[in-house]
This record gives sequence, C-alpha cells and structure tokens, in this order.
Amino acid sequence: MRRTATTANAILGLLALRREWSTWELTKQLRRNMRFFWPRAESQIYEEAKGLVGKGLARDRQSFTGKRGRTSYAITAAGRKQLKRWLATPPKPTTLECEPLLRVFLGTLGTDAALRAALAQVRADGSAVLDVGRVVGLEYLAGTAPFQDQVVVRALVFDFLSHHARMLIDWADRSEAVLDAWSGQSDEQRTALSLQIIRDNLDRYPVPSASLGADPTELRSGSGEQA
Repeated sequence: MRRTATTANAILGLLALRREWSTWELTKQLRRNMRFFWPRAESQIYEEAKGLVGKGLARDRQSFTGKRGRTSYAITAAGRKQLKRWLATPPKPTTLECEPLLRVFLGTLGTDAALRAALAQVRADGSAVLDVGRVVGLEYLAGTAPFQDQVVVRALVFDFLSHHARMLIDWADRSEAVLDAWSGQSDEQRTALSLQIIRDNLDRYPVPSASLGADPTELRSGSGEQA
C-alpha cells in the first residue's frame, strides 16, 4: 500500500477495532469524531473499503434484510500487519485547511459582511465540535461509549478537539471585536491596532530554539513564502 494512503489506513484501523462493520456503521463512526480531523475519509469510504478487499487487507460479506442488501467488512491478518507497519512509520506533518481563514486572508478585497460571515462559520465549526463532544464525553464518563476500552487514547483526541473548538470560537469572537473596533477608525488607527495584535501574539511565543535563531530576516530568507 502507498505510504500516502492515509484514508485507507484510517478505515483499516476502524476495521481492526471490532469484528465486522457495515458501510453504514463505518460512516456513522466517521461522522461521530473522525470527520473533525480526517474529513475526507467519509466521502471515500465505499471506494477505500472495496480497495482494501481488492488488496486482501479486508474481506467483505453480503447479507440481506428483506430485499435490501448490506455489505459488511472485516480486517484480515494481512490487514492487521499492514496497519502495524503504517502505525510504525512517521506521520506526515500537521496541515490546516480552513476556507473561512482564506476568506479573511483575502478580506480587503471583499466587504465587512463577508468577513463577518467567515467568522460566523468558524464559530459554527467550533460549536459543532463541542456539540458532539458533549454527547461523546458523557458516554465515556458513564462507561457506555461504543469503544470504552479505547478511552486511554480517545481522551487525548477529545482533549485536542475540545481545545481546538474553543480556540476557533475564541478567535472568531476576538476577530469580530476587532471589526467592531474598526468602525469609525482611520486607516492609521486600524494599522496601529493590527500591529498591536501581532506584537501581543509575539510576546506570547515560546523562546525560539537556538537552531532557528531570533533574526526574522534569517527566517524569511530560508523559509519560502511568508504570510
């Protein structure tokens, strides 16, 4: 399997957690939590699951409820070996894909209303994570979660997503407050406020490592495009 086939390995990992999954059950599990950090898996689940069968990493079973067909998948011994090999490889770097942030990045080309719509979407995204987290978290605390035996790692994912969601909401709130403050300000005042935002953030940065150095001109010269 290709080193870059992360989605296939994600589905393979789900198959390893229980004896058999239907495509509907796989989709339900992806919607429950994985969609917040690997959203492409859901849209590709049918093709990826069939691909795993074709490679001998999973097996499928057809059944019927009345006239309705149902396909279920289970991992094979070869699939478990492949999953262990993949988990032993270094992960790819974290990436960020956020269209609302792209809209803000290009915000001077649009309107105030467009900027606020982008912030509203970020806030809604954060709230969606918290809505799911309230349900999932209480299930784990009650001992009734579908994968209660995985709580030692699921708690770390829960912590990441919870902090990320609150960060999105906090950032949207702070940014909207800036837009409110811009009302009636001159270009010079807006620029001063914006530079202060950058200054305040830099003050909270950790001390840079010796390998990076502290000279921003050095960072610009060796790191390609900058914001």
